Amino acid sequence: MKRNLSILIACIYAISLSAQSAGINFLHGVTWAEAVTKAKAENKLIFIDFYTQWCGPCMNMAQTVFSLPTVGYYYNNTFVNLKIDAEEGEGVTLAKKYGVRSYPTYAFIDPTTEEIVHRSSSRQSAEQFIQTGKDATIPAQRSFYLQEQYAKGNRERAFLINYINYNHSVYARDNVQKAFEELLKGGAKLTDPDIWEVYVNNISGMTPYLKQVSDNYTDFCQRFGKKAVDAKLAKETTYGDLAAIEALCDYEGKDFNCKMIRINNSVNAKNYDAAAAQIDAMIADPNVDQQELISRLKFIARLSYKVDELPDAWFYKCVDYLRYIAYNQKERDDAFIHQEYASALEMLVRRMNDKKAVPAYIIAPPTHGKTVYNMRPDALKAKPKRK
Repeated sequence: MKRNLSILIACIYAISLSAQSAGINFLHGVTWAEAVTKAKAENKLIFIDFYTQWCGPCMNMAQTVFSLPTVGYYYNNTFVNLKIDAEEGEGVTLAKKYGVRSYPTYAFIDPTTEEIVHRSSSRQSAEQFIQTGKDATIPAQRSFYLQEQYAKGNRERAFLINYINYNHSVYARDNVQKAFEELLKGGAKLTDPDIWEVYVNNISGMTPYLKQVSDNYTDFCQRFGKKAVDAKLAKETTYGDLAAIEALCDYEGKDFNCKMIRINNSVNAKNYDAAAAQIDAMIADPNVDQQELISRLKFIARLSYKVDELPDAWFYKCVDYLRYIAYNQKERDDAFIHQEYASALEMLVRRMNDKKAVPAYIIAPPTHGKTVYNMRPDALKAKPKRK
C-alpha cells in the first residue's frame, strides 16, 4: 500500500513538473503549406508569432509569457502555433504577405482562406495575451472587425468597450482616449461599474477623469472600495506636476508619490545634496514601504547615462543606493539589480584609478537593511543547527 502511494505521489509530482514547463508548442521544421493543411484538418486558426533575432520584446515574450503553462494550455488547445523569423527564409514572404511592419506581431490566420482575421502586437502580460487569443476566436472582437465598424461610425457602448480594450493592448493610446471620450459623450458615466473597469484598465495619466474621482472621492470609495480607488489614484500620480497632485484629495500613496517627485525634481535640477538627504530619510523611515521605494529608486540611482559628468558626491551616493537595492530587493532572481550594482562597482574602480578617495560609508557595512549580500530569499529560513 505504501509503495503504491509512493508511486502515485511520484507520478503526480512528475505531471506537475511537466505542466510547469509546458508553454506554447510551436511547430518546427514544417513548411507554410504543411501548417495550413494541419490547421484545416484540426479546424483551428493558425497563430503566428512574427519575430526577429534582434527584437528585445520578442525575446521577453518568448521567455516570460509563451513559456507559461496557462498560456500554453490555451494556445495549444486552440491554435496551430508557428514562430516565424520575419527576416529568414519563408518568413520574409509571409511577413510581407501579412503586412508585418513591427515586432513582435501576432497574426491569426484562417487556414481556409489564408487571410489574417486578427492582429495584435507588443509586449503583453500573460492575461492580456490569453485575451488576445480569445479575441481572435470571436468575430465581433477581432481587430479588423473593430477597425471596420469604428470607421463606419459604430458607437454602441459594448462595441466601444471592445474597441478600447483592443487598442489598449497594442498601445494605441490616442485611439483609446478618443473612444473613451465618445463613450462618455454617448451617456456612459464614470460611476457605472463597466465604465469604471474600462477607465481603471485603459486610461492613464492626469486626466479630467482623475480629478473627477478626486473631487468625488467618498462616492467612488463607496461604489468601488477605498483600496481600488486609492490604487488608481496612486498609479496615475506616480509622475506628474507636483502642484496638481498636491491639489488632489488625500489617498493612500499620495505622500509617497509627492516625496519621490520632489526627489526627481531635485535630481533634474542637479541639486544632488537635497535629493540625497530626501532619499536617506526615506530609507531610514520604518513607515516607508521599502520595496516600493526600491522599485522607484533603481531608476533614480542608475549610472548608465553620462556618468563621467556626475559630481563625486552624487556618484558615490548612487553606488550606495544600488548596494541597498541589491542587498534588499526581495526578488532575488532579478538579474537586473545585480548587474546594475556590478556595473556601479566597476565604475567605482575606475574612479579609484584616478586617485580619488572613496568615502568610508561605501566600504563600511550598510547602515540600513541587510548587512550581507547574498541570493538567499527572505522567506527561506535558516537550517537548524545539529545538537
